Amino acid sequence: MNFKSSTGHDLRVRLKTSLLGMVGSFVLFAAYLAVPPIGIFSGVLAPFPAAYNRLLYGRLASLIVLLGAAAATTALFGLFAGCLYLGMCGMVGLFMPELLLRGIGGSKALFWTTAANVVIFATCIAAYSAFSGFNLQQLITGEIDNSLKQAVALYEKGGVTGEELEVVKRSMATAASMLQRLYPALVTTLLSVIAGCNLALIKKAASKTAANLAIGDFSTFRNPDLLVWLLIASGFSLLLPDSPVTTPALNLLLILTLLYFLQGMAVITAFITKKTVPALVKILLYVALVIQPYLLVIVAGLGLFDLWGDFRTPKTPQENL
Repeated sequence: MNFKSSTGHDLRVRLKTSLLGMVGSFVLFAAYLAVPPIGIFSGVLAPFPAAYNRLLYGRLASLIVLLGAAAATTALFGLFAGCLYLGMCGMVGLFMPELLLRGIGGSKALFWTTAANVVIFATCIAAYSAFSGFNLQQLITGEIDNSLKQAVALYEKGGVTGEELEVVKRSMATAASMLQRLYPALVTTLLSVIAGCNLALIKKAASKTAANLAIGDFSTFRNPDLLVWLLIASGFSLLLPDSPVTTPALNLLLILTLLYFLQGMAVITAFITKKTVPALVKILLYVALVIQPYLLVIVAGLGLFDLWGDFRTPKTPQENL
């Protein structure tokens, strides 16, 4: 019996790799659902087995991973969890490698994958709301309020009372109000982070295979120059009295800040590569970015001023004088 496919791959190897990818993707996503604070890192990696199978063995292998893991997730955690898996992993596991294999660059593939994910999420939520009477805003408000009450209860058990507790309550109420307004941008940011992390893994995996992908070098990433005007417009919109424009402008400002943060990280990556910074310093830098939010703003500012400073372009001796 001939087990060779038309592309020359042994069908048994393809099936075995697909099943292993299905199990791996399911385990990563199950950890995300079961242990949310820690499992979020595994959830980010859950689409990669499907993307890897798409690169090596084609669409069918990727579909086996995605549909098999979605079925297992649905059986163990319910229909909503299965749909959430497909929403978070489907586009990244199948659509993004498809774009890359067609010669589309890494930045454009990341943009279109995130955009497709956002559209699918919004469409599914709108359709579900229309047919079931489900109100997303009420659900999010209820979840945030419950989390707020639990956090206040923990502070009270920790011995925080009086004015200190009131300050904590006011701070949390302000944060809850912002979360209720910013969840579209936060979901978009999460989807872009998932796509970006998997793009980095795909690039690393592709270097060890025969796949020829035009992902490009992250250190050269640069936003379109005209994007700064959208940033300025959204910023000035926040100065208007509270209106239907304010919340969309705030969400847009957060997404644009993420884009300029990426450009700032590209500048830092180019500098690190040029100066051959030790690995320990790189690790300390990335850890500092995770634990210190103010550094994120500084890096985003660096990305913004790169429009005028053009920090990655080598300067001539005359320019240095």
